[in-house]
Amino acid sequence: MTKDSAVLAMGENSDVTITHDPDDGLFIKSTATADDNPLIITLQTGETDIAANDKLGVINFQAPDEGTGTDAILVAAGIEAVSEGDFSASSNATKLSFLTGSSGTATEKMSISSGGNVDVSGNMTIGGNLDVTGTVSFSENNVTDVGIMSLDTLRGDADTDTSIRFSNENTTEVATWR
Repeated sequence: MTKDSAVLAMGENSDVTITHDPDDGLFIKSTATADDNPLIITLQTGETDIAANDKLGVINFQAPDEGTGTDAILVAAGIEAVSEGDFSASSNATKLSFLTGSSGTATEKMSISSGGNVDVSGNMTIGGNLDVTGTVSFSENNVTDVGIMSLDTLRGDADTDTSIRFSNENTTEVATWR
């Protein structure tokens, strides 16, 4: 297909099309107009024995023609579906892994496990509210840059100090719950 805006139609009714977008890429479209009929793209592996840490599908982002070479031409970001264990008749536990790079090949910075747990290796910035219905655990002793924090219940851990300290450069306030 050697012309701009070329269309490749698939299926007996040509209900899926791939259209060339000149100088940019492709449009993939389902031409079916019925309700609840989305376009579905499925990445499938041909492997017959999925073990822990096998990648089921990968989407990579790369600039291989970048003129400066070295790090610039490596995979800069990616999304991977990674098996969390051996697959069986009753298990297909898989996490989604989000990779980004800053110098070198992209590495995992965030993942969502099959159980719904989100793991982030860097800092998180939340522009809106963070509503937590489970338990919040802090692995460090410092909670910084607190504007407003509302607590319904506060219990100490194994130590006997159940106080929280709020401070800025002018004052330190201590609140103790018993």
